[in-house]
Amino acid sequence: MEGSRCSILRERSGYFRRLRSWGIPEIELITNGFWGRRREKARKLASELKDASVTDILISVDAFHLPFIPLEGPRNAAIASLKAGIKKVRWNVAVLESIHAPNKYDEETRQILRAFAPLNLEINFNKILPQGRAVKNQKNFFPKQTLEGTCPEKETALVNPKCISLDPEGWASTCWNMAIGNAKKVPLSKLITEYDWRKNPIIKTLVEKGPMGLIDLPEWKDFDFQEAKYIGKCHLCSDLRKFVRKTYPEMYIQARSRRDKQSHQNKI
Repeated sequence: MEGSRCSILRERSGYFRRLRSWGIPEIELITNGFWGRRREKARKLASELKDASVTDILISVDAFHLPFIPLEGPRNAAIASLKAGIKKVRWNVAVLESIHAPNKYDEETRQILRAFAPLNLEINFNKILPQGRAVKNQKNFFPKQTLEGTCPEKETALVNPKCISLDPEGWASTCWNMAIGNAKKVPLSKLITEYDWRKNPIIKTLVEKGPMGLIDLPEWKDFDFQEAKYIGKCHLCSDLRKFVRKTYPEMYIQARSRRDKQSHQNKI
């Protein structure tokens, strides 16, 4: 589950418990750790998350979070989670090129990790994909890739999803901003057990033909495709799904966009 405000996390405790009751062994929470800014509050929330069956907490720390989340928050959140006995507490780190790259973003991230080194936590590295604001702000760091071929994540994100990301609005996603349904409208257990990529024409096309295959479908007859505009298949796929979001809202969920407009002070 993606991080959100502390009040929403408490409301979602029931989700965590139900997931465990279904036999799901690992329940992972991704958070920016803002809730750790007050130590006592962090201690209480970490204990609640442990009691709610959360097994893995990934706390996002890198150059991209630092302007909005002072380091004290993630540090206190990590310490509180360790003391609460949560099985895995890790840093979730986004890198532009690699943790050893000389660019200013990855260098600043290295400095952050050096500051956190005494906690001796495992680090989960994620290379930034050409999605969202990264396309505009870090475009020069992404090498051009072919737009032809099937989805590079089709096996783990579309055919047999290895994980489900649940956001505070209820959207259950298997890939970036692409959901299989909303758990506030359909029970999450039903979304998971009845999922079949063949039943959704968009997902079926992505699996069999990739993003370029969508362009041939009637829904995209008015889409202004400009090949030179796109960095790779993920970038194109995102724009194609965004184009039909009014007809297929689950194909490009807006939950993250709405939260981005809110103050970072209201987030974890």
